[in-house]
Amino acid sequence: MQFSHISAEQGQWIASACSSADPSTVVAQVPVGYERYVRILHPALDEDDQLVDWGTVAKSRNHIITAADLFETVAGLDAQGNPVEEDAWVDTDLPLDQLPEDQWQSLIETLTVDETEDQKYVVGLWAGYAFIEGGERIQIEQEPDPTLSDEENREAYESALAQAQKPAFGPEILNSAPLDLGGGYRNYHLFEADGQFLAQPLWAQTADGAQRQRPALAFSADRRWMLSTEPYDDCTILGGPASLIEAVLKNPNLETIEVGQFTRIGHSNE
Repeated sequence: MQFSHISAEQGQWIASACSSADPSTVVAQVPVGYERYVRILHPALDEDDQLVDWGTVAKSRNHIITAADLFETVAGLDAQGNPVEEDAWVDTDLPLDQLPEDQWQSLIETLTVDETEDQKYVVGLWAGYAFIEGGERIQIEQEPDPTLSDEENREAYESALAQAQKPAFGPEILNSAPLDLGGGYRNYHLFEADGQFLAQPLWAQTADGAQRQRPALAFSADRRWMLSTEPYDDCTILGGPASLIEAVLKNPNLETIEVGQFTRIGHSNE
């Protein structure tokens, strides 16, 4: 499993292709020109932390999901997850902001099944994660040890906090400009990775444990396909060859809906 930092210039083609697109459309995230596009819908969690798909929510309200629907529309909620319809689905929170790990791995298996072992990929990590830079954004809670004095407990806490606040990456990454796709959240550190890392990313081991966030964007080195999950999105958008998108649509582990290049997500397309 290998990954290495690369210049943001390797993703500039995305910025150039998407900069003039209507920001609500599919091609504001995944460039125009792919044969087909699909949204892979992120499930929500119920009160018992069990996954709930959009279809279940829609069926409860006799709602027919359209390509442009946000989860809030399907569930009868507002953007904060508060009910705005009498029959609103209130047994879940808003969807996850990334695919569950097993669904992500199933997606990547579908995308890479015909690739050679030495195929390379570019993956983007959202630059806003606190663990990347460490520092004061990271705070910890630590119960005092009753066998230690107050001073010893204070020293133990400060030592643990210092460990937790260490940056996960070195200055060669922290001091480099991320890929800026416009907007306050659309900034990404880029890495070249192999297929194993793409399927099971491990960015760093920190005091909080393994950092396994799914890439916010990824594309094959030949740009045959590209996917994007912007911060706080309720879906992952993928563009690629018709046969590849068809395979994703048929993947039984994923909840998907095909979209067009100019589908305006969250808006009526009529």
